[in-house]
Amino acid sequence: MTFKNKIIAALLGTALVTAFGVIPDASAAKKISYEEAYKRCKAFLDKEGSPGTGTQANVRYTRGSACMKKFGHKL
Repeated sequence: MTFKNKIIAALLGTALVTAFGVIPDASAAKKISYEEAYKRCKAFLDKEGSPGTGTQANVRYTRGSACMKKFGHKL
């Protein structure tokens, strides 16, 4: 096999493994409660200094949503 074919085969194999869910989801390993996830995400956003009001409030909302999703919850 040539180098190009090896790369294509590796990418195809990775895509198949991901598509069929052989690699477990990290958030499925340990799901914490909604309240605990909210507390952790709020503390992270406060520490990070994300704006909470004004014209950039959407930044905080989007980052908070992503953080909650990381713990397996929706807003």
